[in-house]
Amino acid sequence: MYDHVLKVLNKKDLDNQIIDLIKEKELKVDDYAERVKICGDIREVLVEAGYTSCLVYPYGSTINSVGFTDSDLDLYLDLQLSQDTTLKIAKILENCSQFVDIEAVPNARVPIVKAVHFLSGIKCDISFGHKASLWNTEFIRFCCLYDPRVRPLIMLVRYWGRVQGLVGRDGKVRLSNYALTLMVIAYLQQIPCPILHSVQELLTITDVDIHPSSFCSLLLAKQDKLPPLLKNTDSLTDLLMGFFNHYHGYDYGKNVISIFLGRTIDREQLILGNNYRSTKPVCLQDPFELNFNICRNMNTKALGAMKCSFYDAFKKTRNLLSGEECDSLAALLLIPSPHPSPLPDCSGCHPSHPTQPQWMNASTYYPQPMKIPQCQYIPAIQEYNLQVLRCSVAQEMPPWWRKWRGFP
Repeated sequence: MYDHVLKVLNKKDLDNQIIDLIKEKELKVDDYAERVKICGDIREVLVEAGYTSCLVYPYGSTINSVGFTDSDLDLYLDLQLSQDTTLKIAKILENCSQFVDIEAVPNARVPIVKAVHFLSGIKCDISFGHKASLWNTEFIRFCCLYDPRVRPLIMLVRYWGRVQGLVGRDGKVRLSNYALTLMVIAYLQQIPCPILHSVQELLTITDVDIHPSSFCSLLLAKQDKLPPLLKNTDSLTDLLMGFFNHYHGYDYGKNVISIFLGRTIDREQLILGNNYRSTKPVCLQDPFELNFNICRNMNTKALGAMKCSFYDAFKKTRNLLSGEECDSLAALLLIPSPHPSPLPDCSGCHPSHPTQPQWMNASTYYPQPMKIPQCQYIPAIQEYNLQVLRCSVAQEMPPWWRKWRGFP
């Protein structure tokens, strides 16, 4: 009985630590306002250059609510059917004192222009003609609003990935924040009591000709038409530990992580797009571009490093819950701890070891259901929606911005 009470108290404490960390690191109302202003600054520069009908859409973590104060600002530039290249847009920005460190990347899969806003220091990535990112943004935003546990879980995993050196081109795994976000969503789609629906199910309640920026709003308005899900009472910490355990024992070589279908699919059973089958060590299917593997750049060594990190995080979280460790979440979970020598039960250290089936040892960690009150927390993006988007200040925003957010 004492052990049970201790685990409940530990979960509440860890959940509160997670929420406090997110509150500290998340974008605040002023940060959103600053980013909206940068969009306006870029549009003014382009209008002066002759693009009078252009629109600048922020997307990514700024809009889907999982960004941090130091996150890059992703922008989609709609030139209204103009065929101008990234090189020309980069040249226009180079002649503007508001932006520095301009760099055109025309040969990327999605051509972009990189720039830094001089006054704020915010890094901007400007893309053209590729609206899939707008759909992805609205989908993630919907997931975060659908259940209050989704957003803090995603943000903690993203922050953990950064501290562990898993994320970014210079990281040991070269995993993207977008990939980590989708891995969290995929996990929440296929746990015994799922929290999120598959994209395939979501599309059944949307209109065919819907604009990407309206995707989240439409899903929220019609969510009562979605198939009912089993009630899930897991705490944030339960879900966090389950996430690490799930992907440590995942059979990446055999399976595809599919957010579109909301479940794991055998590689041999799933042909992506036009007879495309990924042979990469990790296959994470984009939910809207089904023939695109988001983890295509990961090699076998990177996969091993990632699985070692998942193993370590799972062990630490379990020890925190059991009371074996007395340190804080930050001290145990967010501090890197590499394996100087192979550990016997880590599948990342021993790639030839058979992977553990999902949920095989669930009873070890969850001997009985624990109903723990959810932390009441309104994310900053919702505060922003309430305080800015839905009040008179919104009417003072430029017309392009009101059009994008659906205001008259």
